[in-house]
Amino acid sequence: MGKKKNKKKNHPIVGEFARYFGENTLENWQRLCRDIGIHKELPSITKCREVLRSVHVNIYDLLDAVREGTTPQRFGNPRQLAQYSVANRKIYPRHMAEKDKVGPVRVLLRGLFRGG
Repeated sequence: MGKKKNKKKNHPIVGEFARYFGENTLENWQRLCRDIGIHKELPSITKCREVLRSVHVNIYDLLDAVREGTTPQRFGNPRQLAQYSVANRKIYPRHMAEKDKVGPVRVLLRGLFRGG
């Protein structure tokens, strides 16, 4: 009835990532770092967030890699990640990312929508 359903539609990737990450705990942030291939001792959520700011991975690929027991491809910069994501139609919904003010989605996607 004239409403834009696409923006309001629940995207499967949003729920899948929420189930993967779980609660906002240090253990879950550390697991995320390990799953991305960061094997440093990270004693706080702040340290995890700092390290993740320099990592560029596609969230779809991250979830695929977790299922397969592999490490996702990492890109050299946000622009390379954005080009890959657009070309492969693996884009996390921006409006959902903007709702995540300090969580893992926001950390992983920072800079992506600003053009790097």
